[in-house]
Amino acid sequence: MVRRRSFLAGAALLPAAPALAQRSPRGLWFDPTQLPSYSGTLSRWLMNPAGETDRALLREGVQIVFSPSEAPDLMAAVQPGQNLTAWGIRARSAPVVTMLAWGRASDQPATFVTTPAWFANMASGRQELEVGGVIQHPLLNPQGEPMGVILENGDVIRLTPAAHQALANRLDNGRRIAAQGMGTRRDDHTSLDAARIGPALDSLAPVPTP
Repeated sequence: MVRRRSFLAGAALLPAAPALAQRSPRGLWFDPTQLPSYSGTLSRWLMNPAGETDRALLREGVQIVFSPSEAPDLMAAVQPGQNLTAWGIRARSAPVVTMLAWGRASDQPATFVTTPAWFANMASGRQELEVGGVIQHPLLNPQGEPMGVILENGDVIRLTPAAHQALANRLDNGRRIAAQGMGTRRDDHTSLDAARIGPALDSLAPVPTP
């Protein structure tokens, strides 16, 4: 279960844990560690169709969204299977957090992000690819809207929120899915923008355009 720590107003403003020693407040005008923190075990890093790493998937199912410029420091500091704590803004209706600061634990020094990823990174790939597998989670934008799926092996099929809604229960967790489109393949993982989609690679149809 993801652990969430909130800060109350007035006399209870300071956390009960030892005060954090922030480092590298690069661009934010406020202290993001006053926001709720979300801690969990890193399952994997996820890349977008352009091949940029821009989110973390925790074993607890929470997605942590950040700008690709943060990826080198994050990936050097936290490995899959280790704890990741993110301070940030959680979407109202879905388990996705826009990261404003991060650390290995909530009582250790925090690193502030340079540029928060308030909106989905829609950079696209340059190679025609295909992918298939079993759906593990919906891919969520920072506002909590489903915009594709994450497969059990970490591959990503990206859609627009409107197309995802049009496909409805065909994208339920546990269902088999396949897609074809422009993307990137790296380290045995694939991320693409679906142009054609279906239950298998031999039964693809154009993605609906509502």
